[in-house]
Amino acid sequence: MPADHDSMRHTRRVVAAELRLRHCPPDQIADTQRVVADLLGLLCQAADVRQYGLTIQQSPTIPGAVRVSVNTGDTNVQREIPIPRPRPPLDDVPDL
Repeated sequence: MPADHDSMRHTRRVVAAELRLRHCPPDQIADTQRVVADLLGLLCQAADVRQYGLTIQQSPTIPGAVRVSVNTGDTNVQREIPIPRPRPPLDDVPDL
């Protein structure tokens, strides 16, 4: 994809659609979108980066996790996003 603002926004939608197809929970989808946006922001700020590739796959090492890879030709960065731990209902959170 071209390394521009519109493509990065489109990539977030692609990530969400792909993870919904894999029946990932909403929190994991949101976490993955943030990670991808952060990676693209860092990698695509370089003046010589004109395009990037994205790969989404199941983690081979962490059950339920998703592995994302962003490739800019010379650089390939991978992150694994686990299924978020269950959060307690708001009623169960002690007062601070």
